Amino acid sequence: MNDTPRGSRLQRDTRSTELQPVDTNNRRRRKRRKNGKALYYAVLIVLLGVLVFSSVKIITYLKDQKNAENKQNEINNSFITPDPNASGTDANSSGTDTDNSGDSKKDEKPKEPDPESITVNFDKMQAQYPDVVGYVYCADTVLKYPIVQTSDEGGEYYLYRDIDGNNNKNGTVFLDWRCNSDFTSQNNIIYGHNMKTGLMFASLMNYKQQYYYDIHPYFYLYTPSQTYKVNLFAGCIVEHDADVYSLTLSDSYIQECIQNSTFKSSYGAPTGNILTLSTCDYDFDNARYVVMGELVPVKNPAESAE
Repeated sequence: MNDTPRGSRLQRDTRSTELQPVDTNNRRRRKRRKNGKALYYAVLIVLLGVLVFSSVKIITYLKDQKNAENKQNEINNSFITPDPNASGTDANSSGTDTDNSGDSKKDEKPKEPDPESITVNFDKMQAQYPDVVGYVYCADTVLKYPIVQTSDEGGEYYLYRDIDGNNNKNGTVFLDWRCNSDFTSQNNIIYGHNMKTGLMFASLMNYKQQYYYDIHPYFYLYTPSQTYKVNLFAGCIVEHDADVYSLTLSDSYIQECIQNSTFKSSYGAPTGNILTLSTCDYDFDNARYVVMGELVPVKNPAESAE
């Protein structure tokens, strides 16, 4: 028999003591739930931040790509035209017509422009873009770019800027500021990015394959005073500070480049000035890929094509 009076203070204190562990557990559970929600929202905020950052980067990348393509098309449409003095091919050379007298005559179709030869309006181009010093051109490829040069920012002003000076990851093809602007240095070095989109100098990576060199063993360099056929003699993977970035190359170093070339050239060692095209490579840290060719002055590129 319970002798404790109902509702006595002792009984109330006993019940209070018995319920306390339950209240403590509830508080702990509520605290864990609160902490769990805080962690959830913190992770959510981080993920949303990463998503926004990634989206901005992707949008900027695609915008830069589109702007670079549009600018290149604008330049080619404004300043580059087929050479009217180059002999093209008939659009339909096998076609014949027969007149009323029964005599046959050739179908007089307009001739197709010769892709080997173009004209560059440097007067007009340099009026709009004063830093332009040349134009590199390889028929039937994407290698068709104006070349600029400046000593601003250590010569790297155009590394991440378009030809208008706007920020753009594609940059602009530029001549090393140490080189003579008329390409009369012994080694004339031009730089361009290796873009995953295939823009700029990404196509140079094709020269790691012999078949591509066999199809395109040369290209052209146009300048305001002279046009050059660039006979390619070597393509090499090099360090970012290799001797190839010197303005003067020794005969022994040129032979070393030829021996290490990714393709076998049909041309011998150069005897004149050299044009070196450089872009990033990813074979190892700070790797570069360079394509080297001899500058041979020409009057009509179409007549010099092989």
